[in-house]
Amino acid sequence: MKKTLLLSLSLATSLLNAEDNGFFISAGYQIGEAAQMVKNTGELKKLSDTYENLSNLLTNFNNLNRAVTNASSPSQINAAIDNLKANTRGLTGEKDNSPAYQAVSLALNAAVGLWNVIGYAIMCGNGNDTGGGPGSVVFNNQPGQGSTAITCNRYEATGPGKSMSIDEFKKLNEAYQIIQQALKSQNGFPELGGSGIKVNVRYTYECKQNSNGSSINGGVDQFCQAKNGSGSSNGNTNTQTTTQDGVTITTTYKDKKATVSFSITNNAEQLLNQAANIMQVLNTQCPLVRSTHNENAPGNGSPWNISASGNACQIFQQEFSQVTSMIKNAQEIVTQAQSLNNQQSNQNAPQDFNPYTSADRAFAQNMLNHAQAQAKMLELADQIKTNLSAIPTHFVTYYLAACRNGGGTLPNQGVTSNTWGAGCAYVEETITALNNSLAHFGTQAEQIKQSELLARTILDFRGSLSNLNNTYNSITTTASNTPNSPFLKNLISQSTNPNNPGGLQAVYQVNQSAYSQLLSATQELGHNPFRRVGLISSQTNNGAMNGIGVQVGYKQFFGEKRRWGLRYYGFFDYNHAYIKSSFFNSASDVFTYGVGTDVLYNFINDKTTKNNKISFGVFGGIALAGTSWLNSQYVNLATFNNFYSAKMNVANFQFLFNLGLRMNLAKNKKKASDHVAQHGVELGVKIPTINTNYYSLLGTQLEYRRLYSVYLNYVFAY
Repeated sequence: MKKTLLLSLSLATSLLNAEDNGFFISAGYQIGEAAQMVKNTGELKKLSDTYENLSNLLTNFNNLNRAVTNASSPSQINAAIDNLKANTRGLTGEKDNSPAYQAVSLALNAAVGLWNVIGYAIMCGNGNDTGGGPGSVVFNNQPGQGSTAITCNRYEATGPGKSMSIDEFKKLNEAYQIIQQALKSQNGFPELGGSGIKVNVRYTYECKQNSNGSSINGGVDQFCQAKNGSGSSNGNTNTQTTTQDGVTITTTYKDKKATVSFSITNNAEQLLNQAANIMQVLNTQCPLVRSTHNENAPGNGSPWNISASGNACQIFQQEFSQVTSMIKNAQEIVTQAQSLNNQQSNQNAPQDFNPYTSADRAFAQNMLNHAQAQAKMLELADQIKTNLSAIPTHFVTYYLAACRNGGGTLPNQGVTSNTWGAGCAYVEETITALNNSLAHFGTQAEQIKQSELLARTILDFRGSLSNLNNTYNSITTTASNTPNSPFLKNLISQSTNPNNPGGLQAVYQVNQSAYSQLLSATQELGHNPFRRVGLISSQTNNGAMNGIGVQVGYKQFFGEKRRWGLRYYGFFDYNHAYIKSSFFNSASDVFTYGVGTDVLYNFINDKTTKNNKISFGVFGGIALAGTSWLNSQYVNLATFNNFYSAKMNVANFQFLFNLGLRMNLAKNKKKASDHVAQHGVELGVKIPTINTNYYSLLGTQLEYRRLYSVYLNYVFAY
């Protein structure tokens, strides 16, 4: 009886000093690493290249076949000729809907707008870096700061990279005045196929020489006096006549003021020449710009939010370069328009025309010339847009395409006292007009290409037939040598029609169903991330992953001291991983779920504190689970399954090791039969061991594995 009592007391004591059995739930944060393993033989790339090659061959074949067929049809030829005639009218006979006209307008307006933006800050004069300078020359109708004049009064030496000389400024001023006044008087320039209109140009400038200025470079009064050319005098008025580029220029000098007048033809060619003159002066002289704080000191690009210093060519390097290119491209558009205007109107094809035997092909050469000119004009119009887009966006938005209220906007307002520092040259409106005209022109660009191909086919019909036959042979050979592609069989066929004229009996046909499948397969394969990846013997890329985990289960302890225990649980982990590689980057949501069992061992077993008992120990075990990968590349990898059966496994069996440290905290029990709530913390690591064979196709293998996850869990037990 006594022994039994002692045993009962001993058991009760051990229960009071041991962690309770019971159910538990834990949850916490996980951080770890995932791996992506790739092997690739390059077969997928070869297939992608084959499909693209076939698609390109078929596109060329269809165009050639259409051209060969149309070349033997006078009605089709005449329809193409009529279309080219309409395009010529649209490009050279209209303004609003002509991409060519709007592109030329954009180049002109950009040149004028650029000068409006920077002209007020350009340093100019006739000094030699001595004294206070010889005086000033005031050029009227110029975008000066807060005025309608620019005063050239600098004392610095003139020349490239210095102050702009008066003679160079006069060249720029004349070009600027011609463009401004021509556009203002005629509300623009005539359409590219129209006749130019005579416009009278008149502008003034004034000389103000300092008292001792004549000793510095001859002073400035010389610029308001007659030099070369014939002339006459009447009191204090002197008139001089000169001829320049075939234009008679009359300059009247009176009271140290000069009035220049002449007539020019307002057309795109003339105005573009003047725009080129503006840019030629800027590009060759590269004048200094004045500081915003001190007009006697050189400045930098800060007034235009440009982080550059030096002369204008250094500050506005990109702007000068692109506007110059815009003008050159616009001049080429005008050249092409002139070629259209000068060529004979497209002739129709003879009704009995046979491209295989007929010798009369003059109409085809005319077609080709028109098509080439039109295609070039559209190409150049698009290039002018590209030139403009190469200028920094902030400069275009806030300066070149901007205008203050009352700043004056081309083509009908001219210069005001608020024009300076902003484009005020209709640039934004012209950009919109160009985009609208390109949209209005619509599919004509493709029709022009087809007309050009038709003309070339007629001019070299036998060569085109040979090219068509060679393309047919290339397609059949490529299709027959493409493995595992049954839909490519009978992709294209050839037959003979004896009713066709001599030399035209061969008839080619494309199997539209097979062609459609090829296009679909090419499009689907185009999304595959491995389509451009060559041979990869083995490549592994790692990426960080993090997430959360939950466990629910039961724990129990054994032995006299109850230090050893087991727990059984189900668990669910969610992690997000991002892995970068040389061929694609992918994000994955990783789900792991299953059951596990751990061995528990407490080094410290319910050590008593003031109000609680603490247990501390280790655990280790295994888990049987499933793993699912939801990968961002899934759609791109899976879409090709319509034609090739790729093996995709987003889920697989998983075997994990689980080990770590644990701590359990419980309130003191008054008697062994009491059952109290417990709180704990676990720091552990889970180590999965099996790869997920995610994707396999044509020698390409893609595998994923969650390498490990370190976790910190809160545990509640009862």
